[in-house]
Amino acid sequence: MSDVANDELNVAFLRLQREYIAEFPARLAELRKDIAALGAGEPDAAVSIKRRLHKLAGSGGSYGFPELSREARDAEQWLGQPDAGPDTVERLDQTVAKLAELMDEAPTPEMPEDQGRPLDFGWQAHIIGREHGLMAALTETLTAAGFKVTSGSESNQANTIPISARPDLLVIVGKAKDFDTHATAAAWTSIRSIRPRGVVLIDTGDSSDRFGAVAAGVDAIFQPGQINTDFPQYAKTLARIGVPPSSVLLVEDDLAQAQLVASALEASNIRVNHAEDAARAQELLAQEVPDLILLDIGLPDMDGITLARLIRQDPRYSLLPIVFLTARASMASHVEALRAGGDDFLTKPIDQSLNLLLQVVITRAERGRRIREMVHKDGLTGLLNHATLMTELENAVEYANRGIESFTFLMIDIDHFKRVNDRYGHLVGDQVLLHVARIFQSTARSSDVIGRYGGEEFGIILRRSNQIGAAAVAEKLRTALRERPATTEDGEPIPVQVSIGIASYPEDGASASVLAHAADLALYRAKSRGRDRVELADPEGLAATTPEETPGGEA
Repeated sequence: MSDVANDELNVAFLRLQREYIAEFPARLAELRKDIAALGAGEPDAAVSIKRRLHKLAGSGGSYGFPELSREARDAEQWLGQPDAGPDTVERLDQTVAKLAELMDEAPTPEMPEDQGRPLDFGWQAHIIGREHGLMAALTETLTAAGFKVTSGSESNQANTIPISARPDLLVIVGKAKDFDTHATAAAWTSIRSIRPRGVVLIDTGDSSDRFGAVAAGVDAIFQPGQINTDFPQYAKTLARIGVPPSSVLLVEDDLAQAQLVASALEASNIRVNHAEDAARAQELLAQEVPDLILLDIGLPDMDGITLARLIRQDPRYSLLPIVFLTARASMASHVEALRAGGDDFLTKPIDQSLNLLLQVVITRAERGRRIREMVHKDGLTGLLNHATLMTELENAVEYANRGIESFTFLMIDIDHFKRVNDRYGHLVGDQVLLHVARIFQSTARSSDVIGRYGGEEFGIILRRSNQIGAAAVAEKLRTALRERPATTEDGEPIPVQVSIGIASYPEDGASASVLAHAADLALYRAKSRGRDRVELADPEGLAATTPEETPGGEA
């Protein structure tokens, strides 16, 4: 064969490799969607996964990446067995992570620029908001990063989108007061089968309620000034590996290793807080709960395994991923670390495995966030569930005990909710509960903590408030529900009224359970006096707010 012919074949093969590499993220994206569909029980998902794995594998490593071809083919053959086992989705997730790692390590073939051609990236992003200038800038940024972008105003139709068409990245743009950003996020994240891989809030207000955003399922918050700086790196990291965590606590006394790790993580838009010893780590944990802890086993003031045990004793950190950094390779030390609550291990020195470091941190942090969402959130409304709301009430009491601030607790019950279920059915009843939750989220202050107490009851912790302020907020909630009734699918309005009981700290109780009981008694008094009204636990403290007379009836 002539040299010219060989050159042409080489160029053709290089082009094939470059096309394969360019298309690889899109193929992984579609594979992840099919795996999610398989987990949701969608028919034919397994067949589609096998087809995609076969395409990734090629023919005998014909793309020039034999290890990658072998990994894809092994997974394809395993999935074709009669009984792949109950851990199919988890094993396929591991396959995807391994394929991404192998591709990251593969060299990119060089060829003249005029020999290549641009290819669609394949990832999909959807932008929701009303600030068209920012949305246009975001569209431009995401398109440059390789995303296919769609946009629209506030969307309540998240659950109607098939898994195969859902966005990988959801970007919500707006102010907490002018736009119901948290409720919109909750609508997309409360149902696991439709949850985008990443949910980002571009906060155009003066401040953001990070706790409320996290409770609603938001993975990251950016300011408008970060659209052209930090946000593009976040999007590229999501496309390459997964959702980068907002913050990581690095506990490492070796400053050279700490700097190396921090640099690798910060390059993917991950904020790193460094503690050189256990004492400083505990101080930082008291200030902020990170998405993951990277913990060196050997610390100057305390063994890392002992510190992990202490961290796990606090309920706030029971689900927080802990990845150990260790030079100890013995099985005994690994078993001891696992028993102390460790989730994974990375071997020091870390400079030879920075790609693995990034993979482990992002994968573990993302899984930890998803688990915390399921544990802490109410599945229907996306609000905090009862247990988490009571934990937050206990935290509010502990904080207030230091003399830092006062607060109040509102117990809210939907009047005559049984009539809604009896007349329209429980599905419409669920829609009414979701409507009430969204009204509360859009009406309350961004610093307030809202949860579903149980059934048709809700609870709200109003920070930095007294009885007068709490009564004013309660009236705003009642007014908002009166002005914005729920509706059926046919557009029939469903009037919603609520009764509200208010308890204040410390006047009505010095513990979470006593405050909740006091608010519940005030709520009972509001319902017994005609409903659709607000009552204080201490009626002498402030005259109760009494609306127009409302006829009584069943609860």
